[in-house]
Amino acid sequence: MHTHNKLLKLKQVYLMPIALGLLASCSLQIENHGKRVDTQALDNIIPGITKKEQVRASLGPPSTKNDFGSLSWIYMGSDLKKTVFFGDQLISRLVVKITFDSKNVVTNISRVSEKDKRDIEHIDKETSTAGQEIGVLQQLLGNIGRFNNSTPQ
Repeated sequence: MHTHNKLLKLKQVYLMPIALGLLASCSLQIENHGKRVDTQALDNIIPGITKKEQVRASLGPPSTKNDFGSLSWIYMGSDLKKTVFFGDQLISRLVVKITFDSKNVVTNISRVSEKDKRDIEHIDKETSTAGQEIGVLQQLLGNIGRFNNSTPQ
């Protein structure tokens, strides 16, 4: 009887931290990626009036810039829910594109949300590079005999 109680106590001592660790790993975690856009500040940007410097002052630097064709700044931000068993799940995404004219004045503001997204098919092809393809065995044994033991004079 005494051994049974001892085993039960040992199980409690070792299994409780494991169970608590597993339970804690199931907790909800939200990660923010990219540049969060303040929608109130975005509403204050008026096409035809607001200049590029004012956009930078109110929204900060963009996630990316497009310098080809019409100059535009793109702000991208998303929220992901992370769980252990179900992976990452997108909660929300907002992409804002602000276009400027040659005088650095805002001409257009367009918003793209998760509802407006388009699925892009990825191609599994690889671009080959010039050079020699070497295998694992060549990598392991390739330097044998290549070292020179003579010291420079």
